[in-house]
Amino acid sequence: MYRSHVRLFLAAVAVLGLVAVPDCDGPKNRAPGVPAVPVGAVYCAKDTVYTYMAAASDPEGDSVAIRFDWGDATLSPWSGWFAGGETIALTHAWSDTGTYLVRVFAQDPEHATSGLSAGLSVVVVRSPDEPAEPAGPDQGATDSSYTFASAAFQPDNFSVAIRFAWGDGDTSDWSNFVASGESVGLSYAWQDTGTYSITAQARDTGTARSQWSSAHEIHIHPPDMLIKWRRQLDASAEVCPAIGPDGTIYVGAADSSFRAINPDGTPKWRYQAGGRIPSSPALAADGTVYFWSEDYYFNAVDSSGVLKWRYLLNWNVTCCPAIAVDGTIYVGSYGSYLYSLTPTGALNWFILADGIINSSPAIGADGTVYFGAGSLYALRPDSTLKWRYRTSGNIISSPSIATDGTVYFGCTDHYLYALNPDGSLKWRYETGGNVESSPVIAADGTVYVGSVDNFLYALYPDGTLKWKYGTQEAIHASPAVASDGVVYIGSDDNALYALYPDATLKWRYQTGGNVESPTIVGSDGTIYFVSYDGYLYALKGTSPLANSPWPKFHHDLSNTGRVGGGR
Repeated sequence: MYRSHVRLFLAAVAVLGLVAVPDCDGPKNRAPGVPAVPVGAVYCAKDTVYTYMAAASDPEGDSVAIRFDWGDATLSPWSGWFAGGETIALTHAWSDTGTYLVRVFAQDPEHATSGLSAGLSVVVVRSPDEPAEPAGPDQGATDSSYTFASAAFQPDNFSVAIRFAWGDGDTSDWSNFVASGESVGLSYAWQDTGTYSITAQARDTGTARSQWSSAHEIHIHPPDMLIKWRRQLDASAEVCPAIGPDGTIYVGAADSSFRAINPDGTPKWRYQAGGRIPSSPALAADGTVYFWSEDYYFNAVDSSGVLKWRYLLNWNVTCCPAIAVDGTIYVGSYGSYLYSLTPTGALNWFILADGIINSSPAIGADGTVYFGAGSLYALRPDSTLKWRYRTSGNIISSPSIATDGTVYFGCTDHYLYALNPDGSLKWRYETGGNVESSPVIAADGTVYVGSVDNFLYALYPDGTLKWKYGTQEAIHASPAVASDGVVYIGSDDNALYALYPDATLKWRYQTGGNVESPTIVGSDGTIYFVSYDGYLYALKGTSPLANSPWPKFHHDLSNTGRVGGGR
């Protein structure tokens, strides 16, 4: 019995011990709460790093770390420890396109882990390609703005926007969205002189961005002291404007419009043709302007811009028409035909030459019509052949006629030719390249002509060299001579040169494109020419066109192309 009582006592003590002994472990640790949906870009470019943010809280107020599940079978490392509720940021780049669900979970110092958050859906696409190097001028002044264009392709064919970094710390706003590969142009003006590197960047509609493009440099110089005005026409860069008695400038543009421009550069009128206008116009005594357009029509427009008539030629034409004393119009074509038209638009005759006619016709004092193809032709006004002189190249140059009847022209066989009035060779002078420039004749008989060997040549009337002046690139343009003897010539180095009669440089005017246009000097001395940058320029000059046998391309301000014609 004693043993039984002992056993009961010990059992009671054990039970009391269980009740009385406190729990030494304390309250059980709870895991951080499930974080909110992470925050970050929802439209991303492949292989591009993006930042995502999340926050989590711990019920005991402990520090927390977070970890991202990027949805591509990868997890981020655990972040460092942060106070509960504090935003934590980590980065990621996806290596393939697709849609990914980004989620996040948290952990406290006791390694208690939350559940996964709701997911953020991220779409990953290919970013736009690097844009093309911006296209635009490489020279400018602080008093003008300049336009630059670039285009970028988006591999998935999404629309893109373009922005430009101007090289002075300023970046443009994004352009409007355009189709993948479509060009975007924006303008900018620099406040300080210097050389600036312009780059372009593209983004698509989902904000995926390209790399910056390669740089285009522009040199900004002090304000232009020569410019009177310039007008953007996107005119064919090889045309020579015509100038009327009242100073109106006539020129065609790439938008198929023919323009009349007041002497101050403001628009006077425009005529909408059926195609681009790549040829120089000629102006008749009654104010009619003749020009060709790429709908294959030869147009006659009156002095107010109203169409008088048009004649279907069925061939491309790049040469300038010539106008005889009686109003007859002569124009050549790519079809190797020279046409003679009446002032009312009727056909007199046409003849077939031995090659494409790029050479603008010229008319002698006796009415003889000179033009080049594979040969230089001399025709009577009734279309009968007086003579022709065969060269070893093609004749693009327009003939010029001296007081004694000598006919000068250039050829792609590298020679400048001088022919007697009977068609026999007087002399020829070899240059270092094609002579596509049309020669001009100064008052003292000096003949000026450019060559694609980069030189402007000055030759005595006997064909010996007086001097030659080198530019930095080829010369396709035709010169002009002012009454003070200054010679103006454009070059493919984007500049117009003004040279004194002794070949010293007066000035060099830089544009944003090749200058292949013949120069024309107005009656007030204003110098006009067209550049491949799309502008018609009017520069300040000091003397009018020279009173010489043939002072400019196609002889006179009206571009009549005849001895004694125009003004």
